[in-house]
Amino acid sequence: MAYIASHQGKSVRVKVAQAGPGLFRVTLGDRDYHVDYLEPQPNLLSLIIDGRSFEVDVDESQPDLFQVVIKGDHFELEMVEEKKKKLAMKLSRGASGRQDLKSPMAGNVRQVLVQPGDRVALGQVLVILEAMKMENEIKSPIEGIVSSVTARTGSAVASGDPLCVVEPWEPQFDEG
Repeated sequence: MAYIASHQGKSVRVKVAQAGPGLFRVTLGDRDYHVDYLEPQPNLLSLIIDGRSFEVDVDESQPDLFQVVIKGDHFELEMVEEKKKKLAMKLSRGASGRQDLKSPMAGNVRQVLVQPGDRVALGQVLVILEAMKMENEIKSPIEGIVSSVTARTGSAVASGDPLCVVEPWEPQFDEG
């Protein structure tokens, strides 16, 4: 599986392939690592990476966003499947004007993260859908203001059902 890992504005491609039970080959950029993996308790990883031992505390604070502590140092990492990241970037390019966001699939609304009047950033998660036991983030394709929300937490949606509307944000200047 390939991912895009981001930390402090820098991104790198990460490829993970299982080599055996608890054994992985991880390619980080252009370097390969052999990783022996064990999770002795939830959110605590014991890793041996190319012969060096690490204890890693990991907490997924939001989907695809991880708080990681290694030897007392804290890191915030975004880890997104490469296909998902490329699709999000492709969808966000060139989007302009009013955006009527519709459900891309049938499922259940797990969480609505915005309400009318909220200002949202490009790529900000607005709604989380659950389909086939997987969470899918619906992100804003533009910077804007949420003008309406029809999605309701806990409700079922069909493919094409409206979720919310985002209007382009235009800064207001005082003439004074």
